[in-house]
Amino acid sequence: MNAAPAREDYDLVILGGGTGSTIAAWTFAGQGQRVAVIDRKYIGGSCPNIACLPSKNVLHSARIASYFRRGEEFGLPAECHRVDMAAVRARKRTMVSGVNEMYLENYKQTGAELIFGLGRFIGPKTLEVALPGGKTRHLRGTNVIVSTGTRAALDAVPGLADVQPLTHIEALELESAAGASYCARRRYIGLEFSQAMRRFGSKVTIIHRSDRFARQGRR
Repeated sequence: MNAAPAREDYDLVILGGGTGSTIAAWTFAGQGQRVAVIDRKYIGGSCPNIACLPSKNVLHSARIASYFRRGEEFGLPAECHRVDMAAVRARKRTMVSGVNEMYLENYKQTGAELIFGLGRFIGPKTLEVALPGGKTRHLRGTNVIVSTGTRAALDAVPGLADVQPLTHIEALELESAAGASYCARRRYIGLEFSQAMRRFGSKVTIIHRSDRFARQGRR
């Protein structure tokens, strides 16, 4: 029987590596505390990797594509217009890589430790982390922050799961847009992607249940 890993003590352990977590980690580590951040996959959480920043990167590319398509309105008629989605995706990936490097440099400079793995509580303020290689670590924090965020989910619409629809994660990795059909609900993320995909050349359908085009944001 394998012995349980020795417990490692920290001043602060954070489960979830999103924006709030990283700022907290860098702040407290910069003050001399021993800090560990546990995340399953993303450096800095969803915002710089699969949400806020990459989506705005793609939206900007879509805006430029729209300008080229409407070039005659600006006195710049184009002989040929073609969207290279592979290049759009490569530009987005380059931006994400650059942000990841910046985050890792901040971890290095502040001394906070970023641990990739699946964390779960096994006792008061004590977590077990399953590492990618199969090993585990036991971390106990004088203080623990739970900042696990959210994830993309499918509504319980009959037949929806069967067609394997794209979430925002897959939509940001598309290799082609021309000739494709894109359906979205009327929430703001769906509307953002809808106008981008239309500008890239896709056929777009917006689906909503009420007579209001967009839901009111949270107050």
